[in-house]
Amino acid sequence: MLDDLGVGAVFGHDGSAFADRRAGGDLDPDKSKYSEAGVLLMVRDPRDAVVSSYFQATRREGIEAGSLSMFLRDDRYGISKICRFNMQWFAAGHRMDRFAILSYEQMRASPAATLRAVAGLAGMVVDERAAAAIASDRAFDRMRAAEASGELAERYGEILRPADANDSQSFKVRRGVVGGYLRYLSRADLCYCEQVLRSMQYRYGLVAAMARWNVERKGDAEPFQPDRNCRQV
Repeated sequence: MLDDLGVGAVFGHDGSAFADRRAGGDLDPDKSKYSEAGVLLMVRDPRDAVVSSYFQATRREGIEAGSLSMFLRDDRYGISKICRFNMQWFAAGHRMDRFAILSYEQMRASPAATLRAVAGLAGMVVDERAAAAIASDRAFDRMRAAEASGELAERYGEILRPADANDSQSFKVRRGVVGGYLRYLSRADLCYCEQVLRSMQYRYGLVAAMARWNVERKGDAEPFQPDRNCRQV
């Protein structure tokens, strides 16, 4: 959508890409090299993020990572690394000239509004009608069809082509479901995730960060809910 507006954004993983095989404890908390840039941090419920990451790593990048249960516990790929990465950015946000946070859940719920907000971070004013038209054209089903047909690959290269057209899990535009992790994680996996989230105080950190830097400037964000069926830790 940003390309449709002509916003020259640079996308990156800041040293956390799968190819680096870098453990969460080895991530660099120093973000000073970005201090003069406009930074948009996109976050997602780490449980959904780790499931999506598993399919990206194993079906698209050919990484031998074992089962999903093993992957989410692996400090090179799993949920603790995702949380640590985000919390490092939460801590560094005040050092950036321009910094904002956008949640995947926000974007799914109100794509046109969030597009306007993100464009505003880049210094661009987009009217509601234009934002709505772009958001409609880039809706999830439309993007998935564009990946399947090769349209996205023609524009962006092989990075946006399915690894196997017959394997729905190998698409870059895969499911896009909020809360879809429930389909894939066992009860033991869910409780492990809950333990990590609580021990790292991730929800508290997210709410505090979103209250300060929410790209839509709406104040406190509603955090994803804890799993009440898991034992308190």
